[in-house]
Amino acid sequence: MSSSTPPDPVQLHPPDADRRLGFGAVRQRLVGYARTPYGRDRLETLAPSADVALVRGRLERSGQMAELVRSGEPPPLREVDRLEAVLRRVQPKDAAADGADLLQVARVLETGRQVHDYHHRRREAAPALWEIAARIAVLKSLEERIGDTIGDDGRVRDDASPELQRISRELAARQSRLRSSLLSALRDATAKGYATEDQPTIRGGRAVIPVRAEAKRKVEGFVHDVSSTGQTVYIEPASVLDLNNEIREIELERGREVRRILQALSGHVRHHRRDIERTLDAVGHLDALAAVGRLAADLDALVPEVGAGGALRLVRARHPALLLRVREARSLPDAERPPNVPDAIVPLDLELGGGAANTLVITGPNAGGKSVAMKTVGLLALMAAHGLPVPADPGTRLPLVTRLFVDLGDQQSIQDDLSTFTSHLTNVRRMLEAADDRSLCLIDEAGTGTDPAEGGALSEAVLQRLTRRGTLTVATTHIGALKAFAHNADGVENGSMEFDRETLSPTYRFRAGVPGSSYAFEIADRVGIDRPVVRDARDLVGAGKSRLEDLIAEFEERSTQAARELDEARAGRREAERVQKDYEQRLDRLRADADNRRAQALAEAERILAEANATVENTVREIKEAGAERERTQEARAKLDEARARVERRTKKVQRKQKQRAPVSAKPAPPAAAGPISVGDRVRLDDADAIGEVLELNGKEAVLALGALTSRVKLDRLTKVGGPTKQTVRVGAGRRAPGRGRRGEDTGSVAVSTAATRIDLRGARVDEALGRVQRFVDEALVGGVPSVEILHGKGTGALRQAIHDQLAGRPDVAAFAAAPPDQGGDGVTVVELA
Repeated sequence: MSSSTPPDPVQLHPPDADRRLGFGAVRQRLVGYARTPYGRDRLETLAPSADVALVRGRLERSGQMAELVRSGEPPPLREVDRLEAVLRRVQPKDAAADGADLLQVARVLETGRQVHDYHHRRREAAPALWEIAARIAVLKSLEERIGDTIGDDGRVRDDASPELQRISRELAARQSRLRSSLLSALRDATAKGYATEDQPTIRGGRAVIPVRAEAKRKVEGFVHDVSSTGQTVYIEPASVLDLNNEIREIELERGREVRRILQALSGHVRHHRRDIERTLDAVGHLDALAAVGRLAADLDALVPEVGAGGALRLVRARHPALLLRVREARSLPDAERPPNVPDAIVPLDLELGGGAANTLVITGPNAGGKSVAMKTVGLLALMAAHGLPVPADPGTRLPLVTRLFVDLGDQQSIQDDLSTFTSHLTNVRRMLEAADDRSLCLIDEAGTGTDPAEGGALSEAVLQRLTRRGTLTVATTHIGALKAFAHNADGVENGSMEFDRETLSPTYRFRAGVPGSSYAFEIADRVGIDRPVVRDARDLVGAGKSRLEDLIAEFEERSTQAARELDEARAGRREAERVQKDYEQRLDRLRADADNRRAQALAEAERILAEANATVENTVREIKEAGAERERTQEARAKLDEARARVERRTKKVQRKQKQRAPVSAKPAPPAAAGPISVGDRVRLDDADAIGEVLELNGKEAVLALGALTSRVKLDRLTKVGGPTKQTVRVGAGRRAPGRGRRGEDTGSVAVSTAATRIDLRGARVDEALGRVQRFVDEALVGGVPSVEILHGKGTGALRQAIHDQLAGRPDVAAFAAAPPDQGGDGVTVVELA
């Protein structure tokens, strides 16, 4: 962001076109956000540019600064004084600036150093800002030298040098002796009734005592002054004359030492003058960018796509000045809110050029928002040319125009003796002379100010020529002929501001491709004009005209109803998709639950069989140890083998029944993986679908975790289907990534619910929002929802930070992070539940 005139400056017609569009309010807010006079200088002289590389660089820096501001840790900028006069005073050799001036230099150096260090720590996140901060000269030795020499009061410290310290001690000792001598002389004069006060004083730089005028010859000393009444004289006693002289000499010596110290410090400042000037420039640049970042945070603004020419596309754009007014009004108590300020801004979606029409004709009733929509187009184009983020949503694109023509409002000039219509024609003449395919023309109330038929015809001819040149043009009008022109002409499109016919009030929603009615008769009827008058007016305008307006109004009503139904259909589709996703998640959980139950049954069967085998072996061992006969031992073993066979048959029967009862999985079983089985591998037992984890290996056996159970099985019954699962990873203080919990424990839920998965907290206070988040997450956990979204907006980041702090303290929250940029970015937090 440069304060000098940029290459390819945008030409404004008339010169105050930016003020007419409302950019003055934006600039005023920016300047108010600056902390330093150098930042304010840059913002006050900031000029728009059509140079794509320059503007993209500005926008990149602005975007990076906006992110730093939204992070809650903005750059440590503070108010500093101007140093130009100080740097001029120290320029001559042997010059000595006073202590207060040098203290200003130290404060600027301290601020510069802190800003430098701040951006150095964030150089990877904001490299474009570090390029500026790297120009700051860190002169800590000079900063500390000034701080060690000059006190906070701007005076040279007594210990600034060994010589000054010696002189100061000697002066203090002399002054102490002097005070003792003066008090002694004053007590003697008081005892004799000569003194008029009980404390010594200073007159003409000499220590004196107050004595009554009639007694002045009775006190030995020198008269230095007389009171205004003439009743008191101030006498320097002869006993302190030498001490006063000595003190005066010491004070002169001290003054010479102080000047020497200030000259030395001033010499250091003079030596680093260029470094200091470079620091001031960089600090001012970063201060101006920080102001831009604060404005972007206030407006929920983003960095738009820009280019040389091409499409102008606004996605949910808001008028910046109006948005600031609304937010300021919201912060006031209801009783103090100014009138005529809407409760909210209706966003604007609009596209010109780049395959769409180059010219847009906006119609509709008065006070319906036509001019605001047109101003939003011009103001956002102007903000982008200044390198400022704009209040709009992703997908917004703004061409960098070389000329901006504005014919807005009553520009009648008494000095030039121009009528409103003549002033309008003067602006139109400039457009026809200079507008090209990199120009933007904004024409308010086209064709008015003269005979409607002639004004409409003239406006139509003007719009035809601008359209053929490829000029991006937005015109508002009430003239019906221009609606027909926009409908029939190539490259021209109708647009209108929606109007509620039932309440006869504007909704401020823009509709592309639809002409609007002025609703003059309906509004006249509502405000109380006699119905016969309105009826006569309808007759006078003609049946055709009246019928046309009725058709337009009817079309508007149907279009509004269709748009409403479309919104409802989209909402229904989103709900259906949500429900479908919810049921798919339920089905996956049920299948996983069935697999786990079957695996548990198989593991239980294996456990029974293992216990039976152990029983058999123990029985045989006991028989042997008892010394039984060989024949009886063989008979017992045969019976045990028969029992084992029966257990195995029953186990296989249970397995077959479990397979028959298990639901058919929609997903194929994982294929076998190559390589030997190792600890941690994922394996399949026999032909079952359940997947377990190998916990231990012991010869030809393995300890297998299936769900919450573990079992020892033969290796030849296992099929490897994958390597070890990923370990849980810490993702931040108080958070953990979703995955497995304790060994062998599946952290997935099998609950079924239709709990909500998204909550909108925009506009809520922090305490209210935290309560709603608490209940929202609790309900989602009870319902088994795996993840939820919290929509809190960007704003200053305070609400987002409070919600993150609450989530970080919940053990049942697995992880949380900002949504992807195309799904809300920092304005939405996605929460994974444990």
